[in-house]
Amino acid sequence: MRRLRGGEHSPPGDLKPPLAWLIARLGEKNVARLLGVTEIVLGSLIGAKPIAPRASALGSLAAVGMFATTLSFLATTPEAWQETRGEPKLSLAGQFLVKDVVLLGASLLTAADALHAAERR
Repeated sequence: MRRLRGGEHSPPGDLKPPLAWLIARLGEKNVARLLGVTEIVLGSLIGAKPIAPRASALGSLAAVGMFATTLSFLATTPEAWQETRGEPKLSLAGQFLVKDVVLLGASLLTAADALHAAERR
């Protein structure tokens, strides 16, 4: 394993996040902004369920994909983990990503609810 700053170790093979190609092309700040804007757009679509349940279902399903992608960073990004006294623990970045488990579940629930509402129309 390669040693990182702060005594951390990278996993074998130096895994990279699924969006590494996009980060290399646009830069880290721009990708973060793009993800933020995407979350706002998807949240707006999810919130449109009373007037457009199909659009809400689409937003929910897209959010499922986005949160599944960001959760994969836990397994593919060395910076998500730190080694303390020989045992791996989540870093602050890793802890921040764990919230996506709840958001993934919420997206699945809103997708089911929106699809049910679309069937009733």
